[in-house]
Amino acid sequence: MSLRPWMTRRFLLALVAMAILFALLVAATLRLLSSENATADYITEDMVWLSSQGQYEAVRFADAVRGYGQGEVARDEVQLLLDLLSSRIAVLEQGEPHRQLQGLGYSGQLDEFRLTVDGAHGVLQALQPDDGSAVATLHEEALELAASLRDVANAALFSKRQRDAAIREQRRHTLFEVLATLVATMAAGLLLAGILVGEHGKMVRAEAALERERQVSRLHRAFISVVSHQFRTPLAIIDASAQRMVRRGSLMSEDEIASRAEKIRAACLRLTRLMESTLNAARLEEGEIALNLRSCDLEELLRGVWDSQPEQDQRRIALEIENLPRAIEADTTLLEQAVQNLISNALKYSPAGSSVKVHAARVGSDIVIEVTDQGVGVPEDELGSLFRRFYRARTAEGIPGTGIGLSFAAQIMDLHRGRIEVNSVEGKGSTFTLRFPFRRPAPEASEAPILNTEVIAGP
Repeated sequence: MSLRPWMTRRFLLALVAMAILFALLVAATLRLLSSENATADYITEDMVWLSSQGQYEAVRFADAVRGYGQGEVARDEVQLLLDLLSSRIAVLEQGEPHRQLQGLGYSGQLDEFRLTVDGAHGVLQALQPDDGSAVATLHEEALELAASLRDVANAALFSKRQRDAAIREQRRHTLFEVLATLVATMAAGLLLAGILVGEHGKMVRAEAALERERQVSRLHRAFISVVSHQFRTPLAIIDASAQRMVRRGSLMSEDEIASRAEKIRAACLRLTRLMESTLNAARLEEGEIALNLRSCDLEELLRGVWDSQPEQDQRRIALEIENLPRAIEADTTLLEQAVQNLISNALKYSPAGSSVKVHAARVGSDIVIEVTDQGVGVPEDELGSLFRRFYRARTAEGIPGTGIGLSFAAQIMDLHRGRIEVNSVEGKGSTFTLRFPFRRPAPEASEAPILNTEVIAGP
């Protein structure tokens, strides 16, 4: 990949969206704080309470004036209540209460409140208890002032309710904005994380695929090198034997001619097997070879594989057949190649003159073919990789081979719904086992088993 995860268009778009959402979240939070501050300021200067207190003091003053006219209240007490009323009016004349009265449209009446209170101070100085008309007038003016202050309190209460409702609505909308922006920001963050994880996964897979391609390329080069070497050796044998026969001609004895011809034949068989194994493995890998099940005489197949070996190798092979059905259902061609690969490997990786045992039997519902050698064996840590294509154990270094025979045999067993197993000890030898389900052939085929039969090929 040419771009890192944080340089892709999707990541940059998600990052920009997250930045915008974060800015909106900050703005909504600031609006919410501003709304809270406005509410606090408004509560600090409560107009309803102040105007109600002024109304209360005006009513007390009116009652005191009436009591004064009836001789029940002293002048000083009336004067004290008038001073309290004046202080309440003074509070309404300054600061936030005054601005709120202006907003309610009562700033003109506030001047009238002051004139009424100041006038009451002058009247009270000369007022006598027996002056009934003056006492009644002052009492009436105090009640009118109380009524006006009550109207102010009602207007302030109504205005406060409207403002509180507006603030609550604004707060709710702002809170929803904060929550929505917060959720959207979290979603954008999750999207960013998802993009990073996804892009990182793509990078990891791409790097793994690239590494696999490099490994396959290395294996392919090694395979080409091995195959070219494998072809070169039998061709050299054929060429050398043919040149000798041409040079000596009639001077060669029949035994020497037969020996040279046998070498040429063995080299040709080796080339044929190499080509067939290579081509079939490639075709099987591409799915071009399908399983062709038919009646198969397994004993005849095994003897045919034994007979196709060079004469000196035939003497090393011990073939044992036990409780084996006369006929099974299998792909004869593929099964023969799998057995051929195991026997060829056993001969190749074993010391010259050592024996190779081939044992075939029916075990329960399976057909089991074991090939045991006394060769170089396979290191324990490499057993799990042994059936990979082109793979060769380190104990096989210096011994010609392509690394496709065991992989090909494993694929053939997969087609037969079976498996290939290995039991090996490094330096002591190996046993490779083909195990697949026994299937009966067509009814007309013979199924009579061969019981307790042992054939050992020897000199």
